[in-house]
Order: sequence, then C-alpha cells, then structure tokens
Amino acid sequence: MSELLEVTTRNIDDISIVDVSGRMDAATSRDVEVALTRLIDAGTTKIVFNAGDLTYISSSGLRVILASLKKVRQCKGELALAALQPAPLEVIKMTGFDRIFTLFETPEQAIEKLKE
Repeated sequence: MSELLEVTTRNIDDISIVDVSGRMDAATSRDVEVALTRLIDAGTTKIVFNAGDLTYISSSGLRVILASLKKVRQCKGELALAALQPAPLEVIKMTGFDRIFTLFETPEQAIEKLKE
C-alpha cells in the first residue's frame, strides 16, 4: 500500500464500501485496482467507492474505476461513486464519467440506493 494512498474495504449487508483516501495516480491506482478486483472476483456485485478523502484522481485512476465498473456490470452489479471532493469531481465531470457512473453526495445515500 502506498503512503500516498490508503484503501480499506468494509461491508454493510451485501454491499462493499471501498474507502479511498489520498492521491489516486499512476503510482497508486494499482492498490485500488487490486482491492476492487478482489471484491468483484469474490462475487461482490454492489460496491460503493467512497471518495470522501480522495484528493486527486489521474487518468490511470479513472481507468481503474471504469474497468471495475464494466467488470461488475457484467455480473449484473453496480459500482457507485460517493462523496467526491471538488477536484476529483471536476475531473469526473470533465471526462464525462458523471454520465457513466451513478454519483452520490454521501456513502450512506449510495448504500441506500444499492439496497433497492
């Protein structure tokens, strides 16, 4: 795990929450990719990407979350983005990812939606 990025996972019912803090760039996005891939390969189909403490996301970080979204949707699942800070949110909107991902203001809102 990189000192610039921290990734932790937790579960609420059948929903996995991936808490990401720090900078998600070329040097650190692999940590997130490993965590997401591990969950999806284990059969998780409902994932909340909690970006409340994510300060930066680069194109390699975007690639990781997009690849994970595609993989989980192949399993009839969903990956929602929650609590994006202003800088990462701007990148998400600038790249059009806000039209691909479901965005929520809080992880709790995302969890409630995925429970439906």
